[in-house]
Amino acid sequence: MRRLLLASAVLIGLWTHVAHAQCPAAIPNPANAAMVQCFTVNKPVATRCATAIDSATCDTLNVNAKNAGWLTLDGFNYLQSIGFCAIPAPVFLPPGILDFCPRGCFGADTQILSSFRGGRAQYVQAASVTPNSSLMSMSDNASLGDVLLSSRSVRRIAVGPEDAQLFVFALSNGHTLRVTQHHPMVLDDGTIVQASEVGPGMSFVGLDGQSVAVTAITRETPTADVFNFDTGSDTELGHIIVAEGVLVGDLKIQLQLEDEQGSIELRR
Repeated sequence: MRRLLLASAVLIGLWTHVAHAQCPAAIPNPANAAMVQCFTVNKPVATRCATAIDSATCDTLNVNAKNAGWLTLDGFNYLQSIGFCAIPAPVFLPPGILDFCPRGCFGADTQILSSFRGGRAQYVQAASVTPNSSLMSMSDNASLGDVLLSSRSVRRIAVGPEDAQLFVFALSNGHTLRVTQHHPMVLDDGTIVQASEVGPGMSFVGLDGQSVAVTAITRETPTADVFNFDTGSDTELGHIIVAEGVLVGDLKIQLQLEDEQGSIELRR
C-alpha cells in the first residue's frame, strides 16, 4: 500500500488532466458509475500509474473506497467490471480518490488481429490500438470447431506498467506471445486458463481452429507498459480476440476468470 501511495503522489500534478471536457476538475466524493466512467474511459496514457497493481490489491483498494464512502455501489461495480483500481489520496490531501489505475496484459509489441485484407490477416501492435479501433473477435455463432470472426470496436483500453515477469510462449506457428501471468489463454480443449497455468506440451487454438502447440515457455522482464482491451461485446465469445495467431481472452474475460477463480469452458 505504501508503494501505491508513493506512486499516486507523482500523479498529483497530472490527475486533473485525466478528465474529459464534461468531467469535473477532480473525482467527486462519492463517485457514481457515470463519474467513474468519465475518469477512466479513454484515459490518456500520459496519466497512467507509476506502479503495477495486482488483482488482490486492486480489489482491496476498491472495497476500501466503497466502505469509506468514496464510491457509490454502482460506481464500485462499474470499477470492478472494467479492471481499474481506486487509488486513495495521500494523507496530506483531503480524503478521497486521487486517481483510477488500470491493469494490463499484453506486451506492447504483441501483434493483435485487426482485420482481413485480400483474405490475409492484418495485425497491429498492442501499443498502437486506440479507443474505437477495430479488432477481430469471435462471432456470436462461432465455436472452436468453426472459428468465425467479426470486427468489433474497442470500447476500453487498459494500459500500465508491470512489475512481474511476462510469460513468453514460443508457438508452433512461428510466433512468440508475451502476456502477463493472469492473461486468459484459450486451450485447444476449450478451456480458458490464466497464462501462469499453461504448461509445456499444451496447445492453443489457431485461426483455422487447429491446435497451435506451445513449444517453449520462458519468462521475461517487461521493458514497456502492458495493454489490454475490452471489445464491448454483449456475448462471451465476442471477448475472444486473436494475438500472434491464437485465440486469447480480452480484459472482460480476464476479470471473469479472476472472479470465478477457476477455468472457463468454451463450446467446441
